[in-house]
Amino acid sequence: MDIEKLSKSLAKMLENVGEIEFDNVDLAAETLELHFLPQLVSTVAQQMVAPQIAAGKKLKDFEWEATKFELPFQQYTQKIAEITFKRSNGTTVKIGGETVPHFYGWEKSKNPNPPVVIYDVFDHVAHVPGPIKDRYGEDILHNPVEWAKLAVKKFGAQMLSLHFVSTDPAVKNTPPKESAKLMEDVLQAVKVPVSIGSSGNDEKDLQMFEAVAAATQGERLMLSAAKVETVDKVVPIAMKYGHNVLLWTQLDPNNQKKINKSALELGMPRDRILMDPTCATLGYGLEYSYSIYQRYHLAGLRGDADMAFPMSAGTTNAWGAREAWMSESKRPEWGLRELRGPLWECYTAICLAVAGMDLAMMFHPSAAMMFRELVNAFEKGLPSMIPQVAEWITMKV
Repeated sequence: MDIEKLSKSLAKMLENVGEIEFDNVDLAAETLELHFLPQLVSTVAQQMVAPQIAAGKKLKDFEWEATKFELPFQQYTQKIAEITFKRSNGTTVKIGGETVPHFYGWEKSKNPNPPVVIYDVFDHVAHVPGPIKDRYGEDILHNPVEWAKLAVKKFGAQMLSLHFVSTDPAVKNTPPKESAKLMEDVLQAVKVPVSIGSSGNDEKDLQMFEAVAAATQGERLMLSAAKVETVDKVVPIAMKYGHNVLLWTQLDPNNQKKINKSALELGMPRDRILMDPTCATLGYGLEYSYSIYQRYHLAGLRGDADMAFPMSAGTTNAWGAREAWMSESKRPEWGLRELRGPLWECYTAICLAVAGMDLAMMFHPSAAMMFRELVNAFEKGLPSMIPQVAEWITMKV
């Protein structure tokens, strides 16, 4: 019997049947596939509808059911601590305070403070990438006070980070008193908050922190930074002189939580603590930093009080990538270095801002200004960039 005759025969048998039930059937198989032939389905459908048409019954009208789409809003249970940097006779900068992730404009809550750029200034420079040297000028880079003034007046810096790298005995072994005097000169020259940056030598950094923090008592600055090994010594200095403290770890969630708890147990107020999970740059582990920053940020928003602090990132690290600093004479296919380098740093910063970073330590003025423009655009809401696509339902071919 051919398939057509079989289909008609089955259709005849199923005229008054609404369903098919198999009884006492054993199937020994790993999978079961049922294939319904189009001819059979069509014939059965006609047999089922035909009696209603013959009886003059009206088929039920189909109507679209009116509905309204609402975005599924995520419920966050905790607010990130809001940190204030303040000059007694100058400006005030606030970061943190998030109730939703950065740039989530569609959420019912809006964050109070966008990410902020803090411009790097060094008391000693040895090797500076060409694009940065060209942007500031060779003389400026050897004069921290003029460097700070230029960053604020010409490039609009809201904050500065003065790194006392020369205090390291392996560099110049600058005495703490000289560091304190330099900080006083910088504070006289600018009216923005300034972070107190360390050299990485624990012994000298503690001496420098004590001297500089004492000289700036009455301002609300930041000691940058305490580590797991030094938190019990750095935090008391910050508390004694009324400054904020940055807690630094190396992409290590366990140590970050440990150092945060230590600072709180020492009595540091929640609104004076920042985290620095470590910035790995574009092309050199950025995805690791991104995931860590996002993990900390979401943990804080979802109720982990030990992680509900703003985060800083040394996006200046982007200049350690050869793709940022290498001359186009050696790598012409990479394009112009004066464009490539700032873009490398800016891209690193904006990625971490999306992940939850609040304070971006940046080196190149153009990178910093690009980052601020992007942040402002994201905060206001970017205009739709979706092109006008032809309506496929009504389009004619």
